[in-house]
Amino acid sequence: MKICAVVVTYNRKDLLVECLEALRRQTGPLDAIYIIDNASTDGTPHLLMEGGYIDDPDGSVKNLPDHHGRSLKIVYVRLNENTGGAGGFYKGVRRAFHDEYDWIWLMDDDVEPEEYTLEKLLKASERIPEDVSAVAPVRFFQGSLFISETKTFNFRNPLKHFTYDFITDDDLKEEYFKISAISFEGLLIKREAIERIGFPDKSLFIIADDTDYAIRLRDYGPIYMVSGARLIKKVAAEPDFNWKGFYHLRNVIYLDRKYGENILVRYLRPLRTLIIVTYQCLKYKPSGFKYLLKAFWEGYTLKRGKTVKPGEF
Repeated sequence: MKICAVVVTYNRKDLLVECLEALRRQTGPLDAIYIIDNASTDGTPHLLMEGGYIDDPDGSVKNLPDHHGRSLKIVYVRLNENTGGAGGFYKGVRRAFHDEYDWIWLMDDDVEPEEYTLEKLLKASERIPEDVSAVAPVRFFQGSLFISETKTFNFRNPLKHFTYDFITDDDLKEEYFKISAISFEGLLIKREAIERIGFPDKSLFIIADDTDYAIRLRDYGPIYMVSGARLIKKVAAEPDFNWKGFYHLRNVIYLDRKYGENILVRYLRPLRTLIIVTYQCLKYKPSGFKYLLKAFWEGYTLKRGKTVKPGEF
């Protein structure tokens, strides 16, 4: 059994190194780490060279011992432009899949798995009495449960959001349990599931690419959260309606249009979402209103791609 981690990074070199060190400490059998650098401008490749992770700032493959004395292959892929998290995970999963890994462990650069996380995920995957598509750790932020994961998707009721039924402390009393919405932060995906559904959708650029992938993973099998497997998230989402908010709104509307199970969800819930976000935008950042309308229209017409530059507003 071959297992690799895929870490996507952009301008977070210090956090990236902390993530890499956490991966090197894993007690589980990690064979390789693929670092996908989205054209960082903060000196990421030079810091990695100083730390002995890579030999060439333009791309590198080398072996490095982990903290248990095992050989760990480090593959550094530097992209020519920022393709967003979606593009980075597309590139990383595709590369790892073609290199014939059996399990692919996805990581953002601002997370840190605890030492036994991979081991616990693998053991749980063997005990779960179903053919799972993926298993995920529990994420924590500043010592508290990070509850963005939900157990159920809602693409039927147009008056409610598409995610609800959030995980609770009571859920964590179980060894493992089914979830629907997941993040590309610690998700361990089975190769056979990728064979069935393909790679992450790079055209979403950033945000909701993981949700789209979670929905697609159901075509292979369920996703389980493993209570004893923990991962620390270090950077909180920005509440402001900025360029990331643009992609969040566009892609959420896109999901409704793509996966809505009835006309009300596909055509009316996007309008409800627009009204809610318009109020928030006009109250806190009226200068972003034109981007709000652009995001709505792109999502409604199923347009994707990198249409707003990072930091544009």
